[in-house]
Amino acid sequence: MKLRKCNQLDLIELIEIGRSTYYETFHTMNSNETMSKYLDEAFHPTKINEELHNPDSSFYFLYSKEILSGYIKINFSPSQTDINDRNSLELERIYVKKEHIGKGFGKFLINKTISIAKNHKLKYVWLGVWEENKPALAFYRKMGFEFYKKHTFRMGDELQNDFILRRNI
Repeated sequence: MKLRKCNQLDLIELIEIGRSTYYETFHTMNSNETMSKYLDEAFHPTKINEELHNPDSSFYFLYSKEILSGYIKINFSPSQTDINDRNSLELERIYVKKEHIGKGFGKFLINKTISIAKNHKLKYVWLGVWEENKPALAFYRKMGFEFYKKHTFRMGDELQNDFILRRNI
């Protein structure tokens, strides 16, 4: 497995993997209308392009045997979605293609995120996870993340509760 930092040339592929992995993860737990609206907003080319140009955010592609298998998005303060602590790194997105779930890809991505945080001398990594996403909650707890607080997440026209989890470094 290897990570590669995304750049402007990755825009279309980033949108495609973002949409597909998000859909794979959440389509059975949300209405088609909610999913469609969210995917159109969150992965709009203009929005992703702006995120790629943000110096406080980075996307990384995960490859296994030269095949794109997942990705992460990390945010430094002040571009974080909630906490905005200069001593922290937000793992805003972590997605692995369905066929690779349970094969250590998520652990690899978490460990790489922690390594990035350590290299920047940060104190902790945090993320938001939907309270209904029980497999993800179990995985993050196994990886050493603990409940910190709740916040609201807009999914299309719906408001959902996310747990903010953090792991000290």
